[in-house]
Amino acid sequence: MCRQTESGKDSAKEKTVSRLNELLSLQKQVEENFGEKDYNVFVFGSYLTTGYVEGLSDIDIAIYAEDFGLYKRLSLYLEEYFKMKGIRSDIFYIDTTMRAPIYCAPLESQVQFTDYYPEKLVAFRSECRKELEELKAKVAG
Repeated sequence: MCRQTESGKDSAKEKTVSRLNELLSLQKQVEENFGEKDYNVFVFGSYLTTGYVEGLSDIDIAIYAEDFGLYKRLSLYLEEYFKMKGIRSDIFYIDTTMRAPIYCAPLESQVQFTDYYPEKLVAFRSECRKELEELKAKVAG
């Protein structure tokens, strides 16, 4: 019985590694179609972990781009890609005019498609983190 558990863990790890490798391939496709500048795609959530459940979980993606038209093209491309793969996707725009804790997870994700992370976004990430800490303090206090 212990072997099955270990086997299940190994299988989950292998599937996770496979999903990460597929993201690397997708990253290359996105770069070929959209270049490497003026946007970043952040992947976060269970898709990157052994906790992902095929058919139930989705992939969480946040896109940062100054050009909203670029965001729309990227999001449509990614939505169609995952739809073809049978994977539900949750794709949203990082709106730097509204600091909110929801942006903390994507902006702190280690899985990013480009190196584009301008100072404006660094400051925004800090503001969102501060907002999250303030909310936690209110709930705790």
